[in-house]
Amino acid sequence: MSKGSLLVSIPKSGTHLTLKLYGRAGYLQYGWGEIPESEHAMPRPELARRMMAHPPLMDVARKFRYVRPELILGLWVRHLRMEIGDMPSMRRAVQLDPGLQAPWAEIARAGHDGLFLPGLVVSTHDFAWEDAHPRMIAYWGEDGVPGIVYGYRDPRAQIVSMIHFLRDNEEVAQHPIVQVYRPILRSLGGMDEALDFAIADKGFPFRDAYRRNRWLLLHPNVLKIRFEDLVGEEGGGTSDKQREVVGRWADFLDVETPVDELCEGLFGGTKTFRAGRVEGWREAFKPRHEEAFVREFGDVLADYGYA
Repeated sequence: MSKGSLLVSIPKSGTHLTLKLYGRAGYLQYGWGEIPESEHAMPRPELARRMMAHPPLMDVARKFRYVRPELILGLWVRHLRMEIGDMPSMRRAVQLDPGLQAPWAEIARAGHDGLFLPGLVVSTHDFAWEDAHPRMIAYWGEDGVPGIVYGYRDPRAQIVSMIHFLRDNEEVAQHPIVQVYRPILRSLGGMDEALDFAIADKGFPFRDAYRRNRWLLLHPNVLKIRFEDLVGEEGGGTSDKQREVVGRWADFLDVETPVDELCEGLFGGTKTFRAGRVEGWREAFKPRHEEAFVREFGDVLADYGYA
């Protein structure tokens, strides 16, 4: 069965595109982003039932038969996300129904060993190794589980897409980040002014994600996926490059789904999708934006091969 996986994807760099691959391969996903129902290999409730059949989860469920299986699975994933340092607020005191305290303690005693079950993927946007529990890093270093996949794109294209996402996408209007930044961006006028602001603003969402995730770019045991390679011809790339990168992803995670099935109609079709075109950022950037971006992010462009 497919290896348990951690997907770290810079926001607006093909997170949902990559999650579609996971869905087609039969993964059950938790975390940032979501797999469209139409892209699941089978209905999500069935995926959850199959996940509960794995011995570690089954053992907990049998010991605490009074707790519904979906609650056991939820506790399992919550502990897993705490182990990887996702959402620091989750590290605070866990407020649980008294009836869930005992199964939570049982799961927490397991540490990290075996948490990333086959067919399970957790997705996040930012993974600083020092925020993870040391035993998680040690276990991954020894056994290669979870299979860590790192997705990114040209940071200039990412910032343009992020502005559109924050300013215009109605599907995410209630998100806290949108609530903060939408009024600001809309008050500035057009894209020129929005880019001036986003490039200079030290607090712009995920501004430092490329730097914080740089270790993933350098680590030989992390699979790297460039958005420009994943989009295929429809996004301004090539079918050959798309098949090559999807094939590497499948081999890395022991996915048996044929590459043709994984690639068919992969581009677009998610609620946060806007255009997804390679080199589309050039239509928005003026010379002053390019100069400012190099001043602020020249190291990122060089490190990631976009200089």
